[in-house]
Amino acid sequence: MKGVGLLLALLLSTSAAKPPAVRVTFSPLTKAAYLGAKKAAVSTKPVMTFPLKKVRGRIVIPTSKGPKVFQDKGVGTDEVEQAQYEYAGYLPQFGYHVIIGHFWERTNWLLLGPGGAPLALYGEPLYSPDLKHFVVSAAGIENGTYPNEVRLFGFVNGRWQQVWKIEPSVEPMTWEPDGVQWLSNSTLLLKKKMWTGKNPGNTFTYSKMTIQ
Repeated sequence: MKGVGLLLALLLSTSAAKPPAVRVTFSPLTKAAYLGAKKAAVSTKPVMTFPLKKVRGRIVIPTSKGPKVFQDKGVGTDEVEQAQYEYAGYLPQFGYHVIIGHFWERTNWLLLGPGGAPLALYGEPLYSPDLKHFVVSAAGIENGTYPNEVRLFGFVNGRWQQVWKIEPSVEPMTWEPDGVQWLSNSTLLLKKKMWTGKNPGNTFTYSKMTIQ
């Protein structure tokens, strides 16, 4: 019985660690409806402090597993492995430091939690009004150094976890995100740059995304 109880506790703890299932639906909008809804878009900024500073091209962040070091290298060169890091602040509500990494032909946003494992994003995280989610997008058709995706994260069990994603493996490579904005805690606006038809890369469609 003790073994059964231990197994049950393990299963429950494993289940509790997983983010809740999220479904996102899309509703098409006309350009006029999109522009009208865009006027109500919400931009939410979490509280941010700046307890650390970059010193001689080096950012050192303390974590529970030891210091995490971000060191500039090859700045101002054409080296493929060049890297330049910017300390963008600390989010006390979540316990995450924000680092912006500028690399060869791309920029990454890195969220570093207490455990020291960086969450790499290919765009700036845009937070929902209640700060329980953020969305991030990357346009990867015209610029092949980025993935083509829209990702949704939720703050679950004390850390940011991906709860939904749309990418070429489940969506044909016919469009790329050209802008995502929050309307409320459960709705967003999405502008798509289309790569089909007579004017690829110069036409757009619009949708409302609803989180369920």
